[in-house]
Amino acid sequence: ALKKLVYKDKVFAFVGPGSASLLNVLWKKIQENKLPTVSITMPDLAVEPFKKYIFIITDTYRGQVEVLVDYLVNDSGIKNPRAAVVYPDTEVGKIDLLPTIERLKKYKLEPVTKEVLHPASVDASSQVMSIKKNKANCILHVGTITPTTITLLRDLRKMGVKVPVFGSWGAMLGEALNKIGPATKMFYSVHATSPWYDKGSGMEEMRRITLKYHPGSEIPYRGTIYTHGWICNTILVEGLKRAGRDLDEDELIEALEDIEEYDTGGLCGPITYSSDSHKGGSSWKIYKSNPDVGKFIPMTDWRVPK
Repeated sequence: ALKKLVYKDKVFAFVGPGSASLLNVLWKKIQENKLPTVSITMPDLAVEPFKKYIFIITDTYRGQVEVLVDYLVNDSGIKNPRAAVVYPDTEVGKIDLLPTIERLKKYKLEPVTKEVLHPASVDASSQVMSIKKNKANCILHVGTITPTTITLLRDLRKMGVKVPVFGSWGAMLGEALNKIGPATKMFYSVHATSPWYDKGSGMEEMRRITLKYHPGSEIPYRGTIYTHGWICNTILVEGLKRAGRDLDEDELIEALEDIEEYDTGGLCGPITYSSDSHKGGSSWKIYKSNPDVGKFIPMTDWRVPK
């Protein structure tokens, strides 16, 4: 697919790919073809070691779990956390698992159990039984996606296990969690971009332009992945504007590297690039699901790992 884009369609720049496993396969080809790329996915691999043609708009996955664990330990009010870690046996699950364990160790904590929950699972009863048996009083659900989180939350409620669940950004990509009722009342998520209904000039512009072309589509709310894609394209357009009309790949790279403390108007935290760093930001927010109003409510402002 990348070869078609490069050799047949002769694209000038690229927004994507949409998963860490795809970037793992494609990054060398992106570099070889000198294809300016705003990556949707944000593993450490995207920016470490430095890659001239790849940019990410926010922090890496490591940063999200560090902020998540920081919040759990310092802000959640849970005394003597006994954390169960639930993750999928996938590329993203493995990427999230190691920094989660490392961050817990910084607070002299160890998981009371580590449970694998596959993305296609429709039952989490065995994982919940283990969590209950090991007397966990909180759950770190990392490397996940929304359907997996719904499965876990539903089975926790069904089996009477009332503990808060702290999920990684993939759990909050859509708004489906807020439609499954009371099971989500103790669910928190870390995220680098704002949900559709958040405040800020950038959010207002996104809604205005979207609804101009799609009138009457305000509800159901678009997920945070919509905001994420909007920012990726906003940054690419900002680079194109700064590069000017006499444009080539290196001109665009230099223009993007000139972006400093770019204010997205609430879409995400500030974005900065340089000639030796293409990691756009380091900030995340913690949100809490509120099924009563059908929204994710911010519990913090933008924050970085302590």
